[in-house]
Amino acid sequence: MLTAFYASVLCVLFIFLSVRVIGLRGNPVFAVLSFGKDRPDALERAVRAHGNFAEYTPLFLILLYLAELAGMTDGTLHTVAASFCVGRLMHGVCFAVLRRNLFLRVGGTVLTLFPLLFLASWHLFSYL
Repeated sequence: MLTAFYASVLCVLFIFLSVRVIGLRGNPVFAVLSFGKDRPDALERAVRAHGNFAEYTPLFLILLYLAELAGMTDGTLHTVAASFCVGRLMHGVCFAVLRRNLFLRVGGTVLTLFPLLFLASWHLFSYL
C-alpha cells in the first residue's frame, strides 16, 4: 500500500523532531542533536515544529488512505504524498533547527496545505 510507505517516511521525520525536543530538554543521550549552543527559544521552536507536524500529518494520512481506497491513480497519490513529505521536512527543519528561513517556512506551509486541500477537494467532488 502506498499510504503505508508515506506513513513510514513521515514517521521517520516525526522521530527526528521528537528526538530534537528530547535533546533540547537536556537528555544527554540526545543532546548531540541540539547543534551546539542554542538560544533559549530553540526548545520552543522545536516543540512547535513537533506539534505542528503532529497536528497536520494524521489528517493527511487519513485523506491519502481514503483516496487510495477510492481509486486515485498511483501517480497522483505519489505526487500529493511526496509534496506533503517535502513540505513537512521544509517546515520541520525551519522551525526545529534554524532560527529563520522564510523560503523553508512559506514553502513548507504551501506544500503542506495544498496537498491537504487537493485531497479534501478530490473527495468532496468525487461524492457530489
